[in-house]
Amino acid sequence: MTRRKFVQKLIQTGSAIIAGTCWLAKKAAPRKFVRAIKVKNYPGSLRSLRDISKQSKWGG
Repeated sequence: MTRRKFVQKLIQTGSAIIAGTCWLAKKAAPRKFVRAIKVKNYPGSLRSLRDISKQSKWGG
């Protein structure tokens, strides 16, 4: 293997590792959440989020 091919393989491996790390970081990052803002022309009422660990009357 020549020096040029070795450097090319090294660069390819490094870029693959960096791309994989970025992909995993994007997957593992906590999701952003959107706050519910009451709009004046929305007819219903908005409720705050509840604890999802409790079972509701509709949850199996």
